[in-house]
Amino acid sequence: MQSRYQSTTLYERTVHTMFGTVAVLALVYCIVLLSLVFSVIERKQNTLASRDLTSEVSALETQYANQVASINDNVLATNHYARVDGTTFAVRKDAIASYTVLYAR
Repeated sequence: MQSRYQSTTLYERTVHTMFGTVAVLALVYCIVLLSLVFSVIERKQNTLASRDLTSEVSALETQYANQVASINDNVLATNHYARVDGTTFAVRKDAIASYTVLYAR
């Protein structure tokens, strides 16, 4: 059997190299584009999850504020707590800590 050796010219090798380069660049472009699409989808999902968590935290803060506001001397007495007079407590004086049981109305 005779094997034939086909010689390629410089022009043919250049054209094949150019087609190979275009194919590799197209593949890289598709990978980058898919990565970008998945990144945007993930960002949207994280935004929605953050919004859900924010509303959940807001509901918990409201529930906590209502429970703290409902505490008075009668509730403390039914749960067998006693007021201690004449003692020194550390009390926050900022606007966030506006709930306190230490002072009766």
